Amino acid sequence: MHRFQGKVAIVTGAGQDAGRAASMLFAREGASVVVNDRDSGTAQRLVEEIVRSGGQAVPDSGDVSTADGAEGVVARAVETFGGLDILVNVCQPDCDRPLVETTAEDFERTVRLTLKGAFMPTRSASVQFRQQRSGRVVSITSNAGLGDSGGASSAAASEGIVGMTRTAARDLGRYGVTCNAIAMSEASDDGSQSVASLAATLCLDDSSHVNGIVFGVDGGDILTYSNPAVVRSFHKWGPSTLDEMDLLFPSLFE
Repeated sequence: MHRFQGKVAIVTGAGQDAGRAASMLFAREGASVVVNDRDSGTAQRLVEEIVRSGGQAVPDSGDVSTADGAEGVVARAVETFGGLDILVNVCQPDCDRPLVETTAEDFERTVRLTLKGAFMPTRSASVQFRQQRSGRVVSITSNAGLGDSGGASSAAASEGIVGMTRTAARDLGRYGVTCNAIAMSEASDDGSQSVASLAATLCLDDSSHVNGIVFGVDGGDILTYSNPAVVRSFHKWGPSTLDEMDLLFPSLFE
């Protein structure tokens, strides 16, 4: 049974392991796939592999971190296959330098390719999804945003995708669109296949109730993360003075 027969999917960052696995899986399950990667040769070779396996796919090498590239890949899906049902953003940051060694250029590049690389196609696809009142968005990034030594720019970009996903889920849920994120670790050689399978599951019609959730893939483990919750608080009328803060601040850690 082809679970995505008649569906149209875009996979960005298809040259990355998770993107390649997702492109192959969606095509194998019957979807028509727009394979996006900034390296045109990589995109073309993956399309050829999909076609040899009996699937339908076309390449796209636009830079989806730009408005033109993001709008272009959505237009390619609609013009080639007649619509768009699924967007999978694969945006795994690759800057793991310690904070003091991270340049402004490192930070800007990581945020552009990772966070903006997820935001721009999500924004472009959301126009189509809102009009048709259906759609699936899955953004795949790293778990750097959980916090670790090194990789501050990767952490900022990854956690930005998490925040964007939660907000997009609220904005688009009323139109029948779901937005979820997957934060993957590098703990397992078969992690990309697990990520692709989870992404596909989130894009099934039966998963319409799953929205705004951040999942994790860590080796053989599939995780769900809680949304930020208030742990402790204190309240007083009016603004707190520094002397009052001396008294009240420790209560946040009791």
